[in-house]
Amino acid sequence: MKLSILIPTYNFDPRKLVQDLQAQLPEDAEILVGDDSPPHNIGRAARRNALAREAKGEWLLFIDADAEVRSTSFLADYLAYADGKMFNNHSSVFSVFCGGTGNLPTCPRPEAKLRYDYEVQAEKRLTLARRRAHPYDGFTTFNFMIRRDLFLDILFDERLKQYGHEDTLFGLELKRRGIPVLHIDNKLTHLGLEDAKDYLQKIETSLRTLSQMSQEQKQNVRVSRLAEKLNHWHLLPLTSYIFRLTSSLIKANLLGKHPSQLLFAFYKLGYYAEKT
Repeated sequence: MKLSILIPTYNFDPRKLVQDLQAQLPEDAEILVGDDSPPHNIGRAARRNALAREAKGEWLLFIDADAEVRSTSFLADYLAYADGKMFNNHSSVFSVFCGGTGNLPTCPRPEAKLRYDYEVQAEKRLTLARRRAHPYDGFTTFNFMIRRDLFLDILFDERLKQYGHEDTLFGLELKRRGIPVLHIDNKLTHLGLEDAKDYLQKIETSLRTLSQMSQEQKQNVRVSRLAEKLNHWHLLPLTSYIFRLTSSLIKANLLGKHPSQLLFAFYKLGYYAEKT
């Protein structure tokens, strides 16, 4: 079998995504869905690993359940890279391809504005050129394809039970092994926009996870790199102090109708500084 499409899902209905993928599914391909919702919660990393072990395809295409197909040639474009057709029919040196993340044209509801504005800014910042210039920093599990034998040799770190940073650690391991990652323009639209309160809770969980990672692992994350610079300049304690004084006011803004992305960035930095 050429391709296995793996869709881990957590509290999100993947049926529309599966239907859209089935409409362009080649004969030598399969779709596997893994439910990580309670009472099946074994962790995001473990669920993805279990799907990969069950898969039969030479290539694994990981797609988050809260994605939407935006191109009728989505699978064909990925397979063209897998077959080396995008490299003048020569064998590809790449075993990992990242398709990218796109966003809805407008925010679906006011409560999701904090997450939506952040994702829109991230998409503008993470252009194809920038992703290719920093292939490991830009690695994400939302939409990527990898050779099955390579993935099973690495796997996601199952010690991560809470939200956040499976992609950070996986990207770092690819970098450590010298495995090239090619970013391509084959985006899926991100639909899973939580309300601001739920999103902040996820971010805080992610930052706590990050604070427990090794120094080498933290180098792939912007907020920890900035915190390290501030610590070098002896400014991290001041950052933490200002955060304690202002966190309630900042949080009120982030949960309001007009959340500031600048304040959001400081909130993440301050929260992380408190945990380190």
